[in-house]
Amino acid sequence: MKKLNQEELLAELEVPFPVDQVLWRATNTANNRTRGQVVAYADPRAYTDRLNALVSPQGWTRNYETVTMNNITRTKRNAEIVTGKILVTCKVTIDGLGTHAGTGEEWADEDNAMTSAEAQAFKRACSCFGLGRYFYDFDAPWVDIDDKGRPKKAPSVAPWMVPDNWRKGQRPSGKAPTGAQQTGALSGTAASTARNGNSAPPSATSNKSRQNGSNGSPKNGVKPEAAAEQSQSGSELDQRIATLQETVGIKLYCWVLRE
Repeated sequence: MKKLNQEELLAELEVPFPVDQVLWRATNTANNRTRGQVVAYADPRAYTDRLNALVSPQGWTRNYETVTMNNITRTKRNAEIVTGKILVTCKVTIDGLGTHAGTGEEWADEDNAMTSAEAQAFKRACSCFGLGRYFYDFDAPWVDIDDKGRPKKAPSVAPWMVPDNWRKGQRPSGKAPTGAQQTGALSGTAASTARNGNSAPPSATSNKSRQNGSNGSPKNGVKPEAAAEQSQSGSELDQRIATLQETVGIKLYCWVLRE
C-alpha cells in the first residue's frame, strides 16, 4: 500500500463513492404520497472500506459515546406517545490528520434506533475530513415513490459525482478543486478545464489582459494628457469653493449649496 502524504490523503478522502454504492431515501413527500424528495447517501460500510483502503485498518479508529433522554412526548401516527431519544457522539481519528467528532440522534421507539444514530454520527465525523462531504452539495430531486416511500427509479447522479469526473476537476457549481486535486485537474487539457468551470489557464488570462490594454494605455480610453487636465481643473474648483466660503461666511455658504 502506497503511503500518501497529507495533501494526497485529504484529496482521496474527498473523492465521491462509486455510483453503484450511492443509495437514496425520501425526506419529504407530497400530500398524495406519490412523489418524494430524495437525498443521496452511502452505507457506513462504504466509509469504512474507503478508510481501510487509504490508511489500513490500523491507521484509523472510532469511538462512540451514548446519552439517552427519557420521558419525551412526541406525536407518532396521529397519536401522542411518551418515548425517549438516543444521542450519539462519534470521534474518528486518522493517523496524520487528527480527530473529528460528529453527532447523531434518533427516537428510541424507532426500529434500529441505536444503529441509525451511530451511523449518522460516524458519517458526520467522516465528513469533517471530506469523506462523503459531497453529498451535502447535491440538490435533492423530486421523484415518483412507491407505497413504502422508496424511489421507483433511482435518480441519475450529477456528472461531478462520478469519481473519474471528480478526479478530472469537475465540481458542483460555484466550487473548484483545492490542494492535490487542483494539481491533478491542471494536468488535464485546457478544454477540460474550461468545461468544468475552473479558472482559465495563465496563458488565457495573459491574452485577456493584453486585449484590455495592458500595453500601457488605459483600458477606459482616456489619454494621460486629458487625465492630467481633469486633475488640474478639479484642484482649481476646490480653491474657488474655499474662497467662496471665506467671502460669504459659513452660514450663507451652506444656504447657497442647499439651494
